[in-house]
Amino acid sequence: MLDNQPIYYKNRLIQIFQDHWEQFKRFHPELVNEDIEANVQKMMGCGLFSNGYAEYRCSCGYVKRVPFSCKSRFCLRCGKVYIDNWVNKMKQTIFAKVEHRHIILTVPGNLWKYFHNKQMLKLLADCGVRLIEEVVSICLKGKQIELGIILITQTAGRRSTWNPHLHLLVTEGGLDKNNRWHRFYYFDYKVLRKKWMYILLTSLKQSLKTDLQALKVIDETFKQCSSFGFIARAKKEKVRKTDIIGYLIKYVASPPIALYRITGYDGEYVKYWYREHPTDRQVFTKVSAFEFIALIIQHIPAKGLKLIRHYGLYARVKFKKVKEIIDRIFRCVKTISQEFFSFLGSSSPTNYRERLENSFGIDPFKCPNCGEKLILYEVWHPQHGTIYSIFRDENWRDYVVGEEKITEQRRVQQDSYLSLLEMPLSNQSS
Repeated sequence: MLDNQPIYYKNRLIQIFQDHWEQFKRFHPELVNEDIEANVQKMMGCGLFSNGYAEYRCSCGYVKRVPFSCKSRFCLRCGKVYIDNWVNKMKQTIFAKVEHRHIILTVPGNLWKYFHNKQMLKLLADCGVRLIEEVVSICLKGKQIELGIILITQTAGRRSTWNPHLHLLVTEGGLDKNNRWHRFYYFDYKVLRKKWMYILLTSLKQSLKTDLQALKVIDETFKQCSSFGFIARAKKEKVRKTDIIGYLIKYVASPPIALYRITGYDGEYVKYWYREHPTDRQVFTKVSAFEFIALIIQHIPAKGLKLIRHYGLYARVKFKKVKEIIDRIFRCVKTISQEFFSFLGSSSPTNYRERLENSFGIDPFKCPNCGEKLILYEVWHPQHGTIYSIFRDENWRDYVVGEEKITEQRRVQQDSYLSLLEMPLSNQSS
């Protein structure tokens, strides 16, 4: 018996791209770069046997092939794996006994177009960190302490349109030069908004100084927003119902729309819904397949772009030493900060077997017929062929005493299945 079902059945997102991607590239080549092309091809080929698989067998005759996943953040399934891996890393990183503040920094809509590249998104992140440092210095009247900052850059708004903004997790306190802890929890709302406007606009002006049209837009924005500054949120939440770490990482590790939000696709048009801000009302919209593709691919990050950054006490270069100091200072504190109750209380699967057991209660390496453990027989790759064979690499012999004839018939049957499934790869990334 051969089980050759893909890891998951085809979803609407993949279907939309498979139906329209080649034509979209011909009509809109300016919207597709190498990074976008590579990620889309991986996503469309995720879970296809023609892109490689591992084959497992049982002594009862059961054969199971598991297709390779694409490992792309643009893929909804593989994005979940990326999130789980990041969450597990963050559990080892976060100062769990230290209170944190969730700060959101937004950008006016007329400036969004200037952040469509890696350098400008890096500038946006640097401005956000500079803002926190300057606001703390102002509120402490020049007293210098170093806070811990985890910064996450998001490019999608609620409608999945381009809307670059920042989320920051900031420690409510920091260390001075003598490694003494000073609590800091007051963020002046007016100072935060106006200072954010000033820092971002001055940095933009310096970066775009040769673009006369951009300079005009920046000056007009300053005049319009000078009274109140840019929208910034730093409210302290008494009770958090969701896992803030997982929530924020989710938006940089997968496409900006979940499958359940795509309510219809007829081959030409896509229907989906979003939550309107600030009413939180459910709004349904309908766009062409080309519009939908353009909407989604603009959020694929350029290769090498870091959307999650660590600053101050969380900086990688000194984190180990700082964590020892923080743990020593808070060793008598038994309670965990309320922001991380659900985060630290949950466990994330780390491999394929754990993910299937966690999601579906199924052990993928247990034979569904007899309950015996499945044995890895072969690993096949479209470019390199058979990269592992139990007969070649482990010197196994496939026979059972007294049943050589039956085994030979089984091998012939399996080979016939293999010839059907090993289709040539047609210009797709592995």
